[in-house]
Amino acid sequence: MDEATAGLDPVFRNELLDIFLEYLQNENNSIFMSSHILSDIEKISDSVTFINKGKITLSGNKDDIIENHAVIKCKKSDFQNIDKADVISFRVNDYYAEALVNDRSKCSVKYSGLTFDAATLEEIMLFYVNRDKGEWF
Repeated sequence: MDEATAGLDPVFRNELLDIFLEYLQNENNSIFMSSHILSDIEKISDSVTFINKGKITLSGNKDDIIENHAVIKCKKSDFQNIDKADVISFRVNDYYAEALVNDRSKCSVKYSGLTFDAATLEEIMLFYVNRDKGEWF
């Protein structure tokens, strides 16, 4: 389905997602869905694939992707001490920095003094899409 929930009011969209979830309770059933509404994908999907400019950017089990990624939030000065090899992409302003990492457990030990927030699928997608930019706002 392409954009199955786009344009629906929130009540009916939620009802439709519940119907999808009920259908998916039978493990023999699958739904292939393309959507820009990542909260819907996060609610019903087992696996996700991000495609940007015709190329697969990230693909895998949704829960694993969410569990392994995190957004580091820190002062700009602290960000300078983070190994850029650990970072997918980052945004920096005059006061603070945010960086997406894809190995939360390793980075939380390596940078134990920093704040690690759980990343949503939408945040993960945005950081990956802006990866080539390095720093973005």
